[in-house]
Amino acid sequence: MSLEEFRESLTRSDLRGALGLQLTDIEAQQVAADPASTQSWYSYWLTTIPTPPPPAPASDETPPPAYDAPPPAYNALPPAYNAPPPTYSAPPPAYVGAPGSEQAQDPAYAATAPYPGYEGAAGATAVYPGFAPAADAEPRKKSRVGLWVTLSILGALLLIAAVVVVVAFTTARHWTKTDVPEKPETFHSEEYETGRYDVSMDAVNPCTVNQDWTDCTNLMVATYTAACVGVELTETATLLCTDYSGAIDEMRALDGDGYYVATLGSYGNLTRTPEMDTRQVSNDDYEPAVTHEAVCYLEFIGECE
Repeated sequence: MSLEEFRESLTRSDLRGALGLQLTDIEAQQVAADPASTQSWYSYWLTTIPTPPPPAPASDETPPPAYDAPPPAYNALPPAYNAPPPTYSAPPPAYVGAPGSEQAQDPAYAATAPYPGYEGAAGATAVYPGFAPAADAEPRKKSRVGLWVTLSILGALLLIAAVVVVVAFTTARHWTKTDVPEKPETFHSEEYETGRYDVSMDAVNPCTVNQDWTDCTNLMVATYTAACVGVELTETATLLCTDYSGAIDEMRALDGDGYYVATLGSYGNLTRTPEMDTRQVSNDDYEPAVTHEAVCYLEFIGECE
């Protein structure tokens, strides 16, 4: 592994653990940011790589003693303070300062602090042999709890919404709403013939003085027939025609040879006119009301009266 690959591995916790470097994320970022610290840790890491075993001896040589046990496992980060870990040489300090600074000139300071002013990350534990961080699972647990809380709230909201919808539909009120009111029918008056006739009589007698009695009678019969016969008469016309017919009958009873009219009576000429009346006729302008079925939910949603 080259120096650049080593620097990139420092910033990734999975690769950093595989290299056996037990540095916190903050310490690893600080080491990777300083070229001198990176070179020191890279040199230290090279010393931790086990050397391959010597080649097997020839058949005539005495074999060396068997290597029964592997080298001790490297379980922890070498202390960033005073003593190197067992078997391996001590790692360089996490941060030795820039060349020429007071921290670089003071070995005691370089052996006790990773970098000037560093007092440890808040909540971080000291690095020691056998140390293995075990706080990685806590954020996942918190995220799962938050997910379950969110899902529970969403489920409760959906349940409430479903209950509200069911109640709204079961208690919905339907009613007929009038969009355009009804327009009533209007009428106008007009005159019309009823089919009956009125008969009137003027003051001009159909006869003349010294006229033959029979001729006078026949004139009265002619005016009577023209006005009163063959049609339906009104009540007033019926009375007049009946009286006129009676006068004709009386003249016929008084008729005789050589009789003539000496004086004129009160009967005149008859005139027939159609009876008129007034009635109400529709204007054919009725318009029904325009309505539609409205629905009201929960007394305030939809079309509520």
